[in-house]
Amino acid sequence: MKRVFLLLALVAISGSISAQSRFITRGAEEGELYMSASWYCNYGVWGDTLYNALLHITENGKKVKINHSVEYQSPDAGTADDLPMQLHYVMADATPGVVYIADWYMTYQALENNRLWFSDDYGKSWELRDKPEYQHRYYVSNFEGLIYRAQNMGPEKGDFRSTDYGSTWQKISDRGYIFDGEYGFDACEFFGIGGSYPTDPWSIYYTDNWFDSYIVIPIGEEYVFGNVSGFFPGIFRGGKAGEIYVTSMFPDLSYKVSFSADTGDHFRVVHQRDGAKTFMTDRKAGDFYIVTGKAIETQQPWGWYARLCFEYYTDYGETLVDIYCHDLTREGVATAVEEIDAYSNIMVYPNPTEGKFTITHHELRITGIEIFDVLGRKVFEQKAESRKQKEIDISHLPTGVYFVRIQTDKGVVTKKVVKK
Repeated sequence: MKRVFLLLALVAISGSISAQSRFITRGAEEGELYMSASWYCNYGVWGDTLYNALLHITENGKKVKINHSVEYQSPDAGTADDLPMQLHYVMADATPGVVYIADWYMTYQALENNRLWFSDDYGKSWELRDKPEYQHRYYVSNFEGLIYRAQNMGPEKGDFRSTDYGSTWQKISDRGYIFDGEYGFDACEFFGIGGSYPTDPWSIYYTDNWFDSYIVIPIGEEYVFGNVSGFFPGIFRGGKAGEIYVTSMFPDLSYKVSFSADTGDHFRVVHQRDGAKTFMTDRKAGDFYIVTGKAIETQQPWGWYARLCFEYYTDYGETLVDIYCHDLTREGVATAVEEIDAYSNIMVYPNPTEGKFTITHHELRITGIEIFDVLGRKVFEQKAESRKQKEIDISHLPTGVYFVRIQTDKGVVTKKVVKK
């Protein structure tokens, strides 16, 4: 893809650059994640009470601990001085046990501001580290204690850097650029994503000198679309220098994860399914996670608790290692459970295949089958209404990796098939 080189004279990026809601982040170790999530809710006569939790996830999703819990309060429920910490955006650097929370509150100066909270015991206890005025964004780097703050309005507009976990700050520029994105493997390397469909093509904004200069790398429309039902594209670094993942929803409500090994020059789809999901990469190259959740209603007391499932993929999406599901009980324990859903009811075999494969689905009724190649192009479609096994013939297709989207009466499941 064509790269456009830009100097210090930065032209304002038009279009929507919505906040990338990072409610999940990789930890300092391989296989480690932190996540802020709605934990449980009590239904009440005078209103519902919602609790959020900071989760510490290890062994690639196999183990989950609830390390902190707070009662959710609206951002306009108080000022920065009296509103308790809220579990919003979560970040972590390369220091074991260190995790940050950037929460927001409403003010008269801006729609929302952020405060920075710091923990060095895996999120069990917290200390307020920063509370500037006006709208701004925090970016945590891949180094111990190094964190940046970009502020795009007010008398202290500019970019700031802290090397002591947000305790003290040094101004490094007057620009104050706010991007959706994150740091790479160098202290000054950053890649963001921006655009607005259909007027401005979505692109990666890459710099290795903290925006003294930067390049714009357009992304093909087969990989990124734009705002779909409030879901904006996301960008994530991989496990090695130059690796980038982008995520996007499309008008047909399909969700794609695409990967580049060369800082965005070339992409390929590595995961595709229906509906918006939560995505995060691991520190280990080629590993990433898809997180899904549901509310489980209960009667005593009346309300619900969360069930979270972590799909752990390796080999850049080629291998689904396992799916780990956990019930976040009111007792503060994340209990591992077997998730009985379409994953356990549908099998595709043989896989790899030389041309034909069979779909077994037990009690489910298949209503349609679509097959996509790694570029997201539909190469096969079949409407059906059956409870029997389905044999699919793709002998006419070239060798390679395909995504089989199976529509059933219980939902849609995507399976990966390799044609030999």
